[in-house]
Amino acid sequence: MSELDHRFAVRVTGLGKRYRIGLRFDREDSLFLTAARTLAAPVRNFRNLRRLRVFSDDEEPDVIWALRDVGFELERGEVLGVVGRNGAGKSTLLKILSRVTEPTTGTAQMRGRVASLLEIGTGFHPDLTGRENVFLNGTMHGMTRREVAARFDEIVEFAELEQFIDTQVKRYSSGMYVRLAFAVAAHLHPDVLLTDEVLAVGDAQFQQKCLGRMREVAGSGRTVIFVSHNRSAVSSLCTRAIWLENGRMAADGAVDDVLARYHESLLVGTDAELVHRADRQGDGRIRIVGISFRDSSGERMQTATAGSEVDIVLAYESGNERPVRGVSVTLILDSATGHRLATISNDFSGEDFGELPPVGELICSLRLPLTGGTYVWSIKARVGGGLADRVMDAAVLSVDGSEFYPTRRAPDIQAGELLLDYRWAAAEATFARGRESNAGTIGR
Repeated sequence: MSELDHRFAVRVTGLGKRYRIGLRFDREDSLFLTAARTLAAPVRNFRNLRRLRVFSDDEEPDVIWALRDVGFELERGEVLGVVGRNGAGKSTLLKILSRVTEPTTGTAQMRGRVASLLEIGTGFHPDLTGRENVFLNGTMHGMTRREVAARFDEIVEFAELEQFIDTQVKRYSSGMYVRLAFAVAAHLHPDVLLTDEVLAVGDAQFQQKCLGRMREVAGSGRTVIFVSHNRSAVSSLCTRAIWLENGRMAADGAVDDVLARYHESLLVGTDAELVHRADRQGDGRIRIVGISFRDSSGERMQTATAGSEVDIVLAYESGNERPVRGVSVTLILDSATGHRLATISNDFSGEDFGELPPVGELICSLRLPLTGGTYVWSIKARVGGGLADRVMDAAVLSVDGSEFYPTRRAPDIQAGELLLDYRWAAAEATFARGRESNAGTIGR
């Protein structure tokens, strides 16, 4: 392994991670076969353990590659965003970089102290207090007790947990957990900070604090690797991005370019694809199984005209055959580069669906105030306040923005994604004239 050049903080070469899954045994019902199986268990267990480590054929049905042939270099002070669908290999990459798991192939080199926030409360002992876990975490990152003590007050203040710092962390909410975990990781002055979905938990104010702190870390010459589904945060924080798809690198480059290519790949296109999406969350009391865009005549469309009336039709089905009450649906609109443009919900407009049949459609009608480009829609459904279904990047709609204004002239997307209805008028400069008439009255 060659020495890591002083300019670089991270070098990943040919990284791969392979797992064996699905080991299963058929069980016999006879007493004789059960006894024979028990006697043979030591040999069988040895073979099974060996199978976990020996991969004779990459094409075996029980062998999967979580990562394959991933490579990149990061200079000091770079902020790298990692994007991709669930199961693309993002978390596996960070676990290898954090030394939580070993790669099957390739190498990962890092310079200096590494701090990581992989999952909520990773590295915390549930029976210890917040204070004790701060010192434990610092020790795990190679710091002395004196070094941790020097930063302790700053960590607690950032986490906003002064009142609960001497409470066992098993009593913490998920939001309290992540606040303390991030505060510890980000304030131990790491040379490399690894964060996985740190913005998935916590309120908007804390998320902004996290982004601000990561900018400070990067601004001080340290390196950040940021895994997130929040494309807007990736776009605003990162200087570079990589896109992982099925464990391989699909793109590496300028953050907006990579995000645009990633979003183009998210086109769902048909209801059949949405109904089979496995990367969804919720208890399933109601599921969105199809999404389509229709014009004023009810015809489906892939491209809409800016300013036209569009019906967004959501096909749903409930988890049982009884009617459903208390349903709220949210549509989230993002630009192709991941900027959050709008959030639409029947909760905001005060429209109650009442009692819904087990299978049906929900329709949102709106006039599109968007410039020409590609836009990504995500869906969230709640029943009685609890999350029933959430599908990120559920559909993509292209928009032609040339007919919004009578002149058919419109700014390009670089000037902003929104088109506003407005009127210009000319009037006398009454304010200026009044100011001139009062100019000589001062001091009288």
